[in-house]
Amino acid sequence: MRTFKRISVFVLPVVLAAALSACTVMPQAPKYPIYMENRPVAEGPRPAPVEPSQAPAEEPTGIQPLGSKGGITTTELPPPPPPPPPANTVATKPGPTAPKPVATLPVHDSRAGFVYTLQPKDTLFGVSRRFGVPVQTLYKMNGLASDSVTHIGQKILLPETAKDKGTETYASGPAPDRVKAVVAQADAPRPAVMPPAPKPVVSAPVAKPVVTAPTPAPAKPVEVAKSLPSDTAGIVKLGKGRFVWPYKGNVLVRYGQLAPNVRNDGINIGGPEGVDIVAADEGTVVYVGDQVKELGNTVYIRHADGFYTGYSHLGKVSVKSGQKVAQGQAVGTMGKSGAVDRPQLHFEVRYTPSSEIAKPFDPTLVLP
Repeated sequence: MRTFKRISVFVLPVVLAAALSACTVMPQAPKYPIYMENRPVAEGPRPAPVEPSQAPAEEPTGIQPLGSKGGITTTELPPPPPPPPPANTVATKPGPTAPKPVATLPVHDSRAGFVYTLQPKDTLFGVSRRFGVPVQTLYKMNGLASDSVTHIGQKILLPETAKDKGTETYASGPAPDRVKAVVAQADAPRPAVMPPAPKPVVSAPVAKPVVTAPTPAPAKPVEVAKSLPSDTAGIVKLGKGRFVWPYKGNVLVRYGQLAPNVRNDGINIGGPEGVDIVAADEGTVVYVGDQVKELGNTVYIRHADGFYTGYSHLGKVSVKSGQKVAQGQAVGTMGKSGAVDRPQLHFEVRYTPSSEIAKPFDPTLVLP
């Protein structure tokens, strides 16, 4: 009996501790498609300033091409490079009439010296690192902001001071084209035009013909351009009732910021593999391809009034670029191409009132 009590004294605490640890369940994070992970938070800390005279820039949102990549950031971008050393002021020798040498100032204006074309996975921070140009300078020269959406094929202006360091992961395009010749031609002085020689004076009087004043043509009515909204409420009002569901299924992943490092620029709809995916509205196909491997087979359609829709993870594609499609016409089939493990459709709705940069918004706001 004493032996049993001794065993109980030593064994019972061990068994009790093991039972308590077995009942503890570690919380698990929700699972999202891999291309939505590791995305910087919009409100997260900003990187150190790249120039003393410039404000700090936010982390870039990544390439979000209109008609190719969609609005999904594929990977977390590396931190921005350290600020470049201050530009050296080089004294230039004055001309014959200049009494003193003039110092050349650092270039901070909007005069462009080169044009670079964005490629898949390129970012403005990658372009900044490759050409040694502060990202704030790129924003200013190209009329962009830290939350602007870029796309494949977009032209990015670079200053004369840009130095190409060679291709890298997030700036993999060919060498930029020069624009200096075009600017110089536009700024070149025009040749002086000599006035015509005076005509000889005729002494004999010449009768002047009677000229009747022409009757003015009736003024044509001025056509007022259609004003497109730029606020979310106006966009939703303009788009409400024009779109249909590309496939009516369960929404697996909703739109927006889902977690500190997870964001979705559309919605992901689940369904059986092989069912038809249809165009949400009539329009023109502007992109067909799989350049963004994480999104797989993708189709983008341009609609009236500045709207675009995107369809990704397709199994088969049944349209081609430039083709006109009707609302409800099949553009492909439900699949699991790209970085997903089950059949689903990544569906985006984008809008732009005038420029070529179309920003995404929640598709459920305009779907029936």
